[in-house]
Amino acid sequence: MLSDRKPLRPEVLAALSQVPEVAKATRQVANAIRRDARRLARKQTGNLRKNLQVERVYDPQTRRVKFIVGWGPAAWYGWMVEAGTEDTPPAPHLVPAAIKNGAVTPPPGGDS
Repeated sequence: MLSDRKPLRPEVLAALSQVPEVAKATRQVANAIRRDARRLARKQTGNLRKNLQVERVYDPQTRRVKFIVGWGPAAWYGWMVEAGTEDTPPAPHLVPAAIKNGAVTPPPGGDS
């Protein structure tokens, strides 16, 4: 942890993201998010749970390795379940899993 709370320079973050041990630890967090999101997801057919994926992505602009957790093509409607629609209330599962695993900060006054 940095004691001066200054953000790391972009080139330092890019280099760190490519260190094998850092990438492995980051993937472990992404896998934990996927596991928790699967547990929290509504189960009607099981398709939504089955199609939560972790994808490794290299961003050439920032030169960072990232891991993205999201729904595969067969569960294209996952975002509608997460956020709700005109006709159905939200059933969040991905965002709460990300909050639980420290990947995002809960909104102020939000229930998590």
